[in-house]
Amino acid sequence: MAAKRKQGAFLIALMLGAGLVWVVQNLPEKKLGEGGEFEAFENCTLVPDRGNDGDSFHIRMSDGKVRHLRLYFVDAPESAVKRYDDGNTKIKRLRDQGEYLAGLSQKATVRVGQDAKIWVKKLLTEAKSFTVFTRGEEVYDSGRIYALLSVQSGGGRRWLHELLVEEGLARIYTMGTDLPDGTTNADQLRRLQGLQKSAKGAKKSAWELASTPNRS
Repeated sequence: MAAKRKQGAFLIALMLGAGLVWVVQNLPEKKLGEGGEFEAFENCTLVPDRGNDGDSFHIRMSDGKVRHLRLYFVDAPESAVKRYDDGNTKIKRLRDQGEYLAGLSQKATVRVGQDAKIWVKKLLTEAKSFTVFTRGEEVYDSGRIYALLSVQSGGGRRWLHELLVEEGLARIYTMGTDLPDGTTNADQLRRLQGLQKSAKGAKKSAWELASTPNRS
């Protein structure tokens, strides 16, 4: 009788174990940053790609995967008047970017976009590695995800989106967020506005072009 009870208990345990394995194997795959917390990836590197831009680039993360990132808070001008498969040329976006940057012409706006692209490539290449913070939030259906980049600059760690505004290479635009260091979205926007005001006063990049008579 005791032997039968042991055999029954063994069979029940075996069935429960098999059920647990099935549940674990069939759990939905956890998405990057699920739960609203930032995930930090150290020692990331820039991956050369023709689609890289001032605010959007391909990055090899510390997990070995290459992801297409889009910065929070800022929008660098388009670096070319591109024609896409759906017929979109980003003309309206360039016009909006130029108007924000003190009424720059399309040609001048594209020039700022090219400068931003070159500047970011140089910074990230010379830095050799940097830290990416992301929740895996998708940028519409573009295949890109929003991120923050912490990079060595000027003897300390800086946020890349702040540097772009500080250098007059991007407008304050697109999705914002509270930062991993506890800075609120509102406080970060105020800081960016201060950096932009300083860039205007120093006539950096876009703001230098905006002060020229022909703005070309």
